[in-house]
Amino acid sequence: MMIVLGGTIFSVLVEYPNWFADVPSSLEATRNFYKVFHPGYFFQTVVPFAFLTGIASVIIGWHVASARNLVLVSLAVLFSAEMLTFFYIYPRLGVLFGPDAGSQTIEALRLAGQQFTDADRIRTGLTVATNLLAVAAVLAFFRRRQHTEA
Repeated sequence: MMIVLGGTIFSVLVEYPNWFADVPSSLEATRNFYKVFHPGYFFQTVVPFAFLTGIASVIIGWHVASARNLVLVSLAVLFSAEMLTFFYIYPRLGVLFGPDAGSQTIEALRLAGQQFTDADRIRTGLTVATNLLAVAAVLAFFRRRQHTEA
């Protein structure tokens, strides 16, 4: 999850300001730049891995209820971020970068950009929450482990 958060912070600080610097020409430059891969490839690889490691953590730490429950909540928050991404953010990215993006009006591009940015702030907050819950789960697991060894 820390890798996902790092990628998110990079996108927010470095990529998105360039995307929306001078609509529509900045979006055209972005479309031309991402000819082979786009940021989604990174997240579409790392996020499923985060889910798998979360599920493995639940299985491994099943006997530590406090850690298990924190990981389950973390996975639920991550799932909600993914639902926001698939059902709200991806359609806006389709307007901005899809095959018909060049035929969109400047106003439609700006609106989609604003909606994307607003939703991405929520998604970033959910990613931060997921990370905090995951760290709390690790601490709970080791606290319990240390307590039982003492």
